[in-house]
Amino acid sequence: MYAVIVGGGRVGRTIARWLLTAEHEVAVVDRSPTACSVVEDELGSVSVLGDATEAGVLAKVGANRADVLIAATRADDVNLVTCQLAMHKFDVSRTISIVNEPENETLFRTLGIGAVVNITDLAVAGIQENLSDLLVERLEDTR
Repeated sequence: MYAVIVGGGRVGRTIARWLLTAEHEVAVVDRSPTACSVVEDELGSVSVLGDATEAGVLAKVGANRADVLIAATRADDVNLVTCQLAMHKFDVSRTISIVNEPENETLFRTLGIGAVVNITDLAVAGIQENLSDLLVERLEDTR
């Protein structure tokens, strides 16, 4: 499988590492030279410096042959535009995007992003799960 990952931050690098470990082909696109350097140091020659909201950059990384494009930046507008370009210009059949602002989730789904990962909901669910036993314990103590 060939995956284009947009965003060379912590999430993008972790996804790339996981895919590389499973012997998939990966390209990580980031507009920050520093982020690309960190990707190179940690993962090897898989980073491409550029703005993934530009069709030329996606063409350069071979988006036309990508099995999936994963948008993992901190900017919802970048994630949405990148997924839209991938789907409509490069015929990428599967797109996955992080949504940083929960109110944007409906828009992403309405516009056909294949999978939407709401970071806020994930964080809250994880905290709730880890607090649930403590809350039950406190409730039992008050009885």
